[in-house]
Amino acid sequence: MRTTLNALIVDDEAELRKSVHSILQSSLTEVDFNITEASNGKEAFEKVKTNDFDLVLMDVKMPEMNGLDALTAIKEHDPSTFVVIMTAHSNLQDAVTAIKEGAYDYVEKPVQPQRLTDIVRKCLEAKDLVSNLALSNPIFDDDVDSEFVGSSTKMREVFSLIYKLCKVDTTVLVRGENGTGKELVARAIHFNSSRKSGSFVAINCGAIPENLMESELFGHEKGAFTGAVERKIGKFQLANNGTLFLDEIGELKPDMQVKLLRVLQEKKFVPVGSNREVKTNARIIAATNRNLEKMIDEGEFREDLFYRLNVMPIFLPPLRERTDDISALIQSFIKKFKSQFPDSQVQGITEEALTALKAYRWPGNIRELENAIERAFILEAGTQISLTSLPDQVKNSLSAPVAQKISSSTPSPNMDFESYKEQTEKEFIISALKANNGRINQTVARANIPKNTLLRKIKKYGINVKELGAGEAE
Repeated sequence: MRTTLNALIVDDEAELRKSVHSILQSSLTEVDFNITEASNGKEAFEKVKTNDFDLVLMDVKMPEMNGLDALTAIKEHDPSTFVVIMTAHSNLQDAVTAIKEGAYDYVEKPVQPQRLTDIVRKCLEAKDLVSNLALSNPIFDDDVDSEFVGSSTKMREVFSLIYKLCKVDTTVLVRGENGTGKELVARAIHFNSSRKSGSFVAINCGAIPENLMESELFGHEKGAFTGAVERKIGKFQLANNGTLFLDEIGELKPDMQVKLLRVLQEKKFVPVGSNREVKTNARIIAATNRNLEKMIDEGEFREDLFYRLNVMPIFLPPLRERTDDISALIQSFIKKFKSQFPDSQVQGITEEALTALKAYRWPGNIRELENAIERAFILEAGTQISLTSLPDQVKNSLSAPVAQKISSSTPSPNMDFESYKEQTEKEFIISALKANNGRINQTVARANIPKNTLLRKIKKYGINVKELGAGEAE
């Protein structure tokens, strides 16, 4: 199978650009090159902004904008672009600086064909690895049926970062709204890392009662407390030499934050009711949808623990900021539900339904989109998902006036980020409760919200559950 590579050659000397062009075409015959040229860094960056380049081969000493400044601009625009610097032997310090600033490699001038082709082949291998993540091919265990889907710029940045984190043991903090796929990121990092033969252990810090959290994390001895009828191994010990995923880390109470910090610092812990220390080599990946910086200011989250966890943050964009990926996500879910609902005739989706799905704001993100497609599989009698089989709130997004859509999806000039986020969160909770007739437990299960979190949010926003449906006591 032939590979296509979109390359940009940047140098102020036309003859050198022609020479590099010729080397690529003649030495890498298995690759179909789409080659563009630029004569300086400014022109190169303008082309990068309007084109999708896999590789940029760029000189350092150029007029208008030099190669180092252009490198910085290109990597800020798209971190996944491979940049190879071309420099004279007398200016090798420029190459060292470029590598520190994010260049993939460098070649000395005059360019040697073998050196250039070796570097380009390495870029191709790295590109394929990142693309495999971007095209939904992370190495998962048999229990994971979710897939990464997305080719938007924001998701390509995420995939590129995941690929880098697979190579190291750094603590990771995954941040994003509910339903954006935080656990999927954690699994991708684990199952593509050197720890993949170890256990991936996940715990939702918001779903465990406060008085049981220490036992869940560190284990306990028989008789340690009332009800401890046998010895229990904690999550840290189960995840030894593997990965421990701490979801909803922002829900952890202050006393447990102190104990977690100690384990992160000393790599050992004491089970409840024991006097022996247990060493742990678990890699920690934490996740949250909360504003930890605000919680620190309000005294709800320890600043020292935050810095221990926030060594390498990953920010997952909400679905409304990556609408280019919605079509691919829908096709992925259709493929998934065709095997789960063999009696369904659904093979695709109508243009009208697709337009509605793209117009909706998705406060519940990918999880809400998946639920909408599953619902359509149950209701749709034809071969194409139609508008009538979609949830009411999605159908309304298509019929709403344009001005109304804009006002509902764009914060007003006087609304700050926190206010906008809270408004969106409140809308999602009301929508989820309505969809489940006000039933708390049903909403918890279908919207994948920890029950104590849902109850806290209902109280915070003054939501009258009884007005939204059954509202039975649960």
